[in-house]
Amino acid sequence: MKVAALDLGTNSFLCLIVEGGKPGIKKVLSDQVKVVRLGQGVGKTGAFHPDALARAKACLTEFKKEIDRHNVDRILAMATSAARDASNGPELFKIGEDLGIPIEIIPGADEARITFAGATEGTLHGNENCIVVDVGGGSTEFIVGNSNQLHFSKSLNIGCVRMTEKYITAQPLSQTERIIVEEAIDSQLRTIMPEIQKHPAQDVLAVAGTPSAIAVAELGGKFDRAQVHGFVLDQAKLKKWCDLLANTTVQEKIDKYKIEAGRADVLFVGASILYQFLLQLKKPSMKVSIKGVRYGVALEALRR
Repeated sequence: MKVAALDLGTNSFLCLIVEGGKPGIKKVLSDQVKVVRLGQGVGKTGAFHPDALARAKACLTEFKKEIDRHNVDRILAMATSAARDASNGPELFKIGEDLGIPIEIIPGADEARITFAGATEGTLHGNENCIVVDVGGGSTEFIVGNSNQLHFSKSLNIGCVRMTEKYITAQPLSQTERIIVEEAIDSQLRTIMPEIQKHPAQDVLAVAGTPSAIAVAELGGKFDRAQVHGFVLDQAKLKKWCDLLANTTVQEKIDKYKIEAGRADVLFVGASILYQFLLQLKKPSMKVSIKGVRYGVALEALRR
């Protein structure tokens, strides 16, 4: 069976087309990502910006061409934070409906399971615990579990788009704004750390655009799937990037460090979340996973 799995996030839209069955994914046929910034201004207005909806339509139109080219048996598109928060959310669902891409909101109870299954696809063994950190545009998910069960999951409202729009007025950042952002992240992380520390984990996996973008920048600006997947981000590397990102303009981030335009302005917040998480957890490093929600959505589509 061929399925198309779409993850419609607050900052990025992703489309994964795979072949597989109930046991899981056998072959990846296509894997695309586009920065859409669906969550533009949602934190302030409570509604999707018309420009964001136009970008969403253009992106989904392109994805549909790729889906049709592969003649898939099933399409499953799932939306999370921004679509839940927006008063005009039905407009996004109408775009999907018109294109033949049915969009579902991931139910809160299923979100952690789908994210964890996708991020750890093909990597978990036995009862070894793993922590998954999924930095999104609107929120960040923290999940602890193993191949048999989830021990803990929590979504915190410290997404990179949400916090950038709320706290950052110019880049390079002023020292005042940097401190405000770091303190906001720090205080949110402290609310979950006691629960996470109850379940010692071998590995920390960081998924989504933030860790991948930092890994790509570390590798000289070229995305190489084999090199990015499993790339180790230690405390020193993350601290370095927090400092670099805080002290450069958006254009410098794009030109000098080859960070894509739709991510450059929000990457400081994402890097800060990852760095402070390691500090509080007292872990030396985390690994980058290029898998994530879309892999979980694909597994869900195959399971159904």
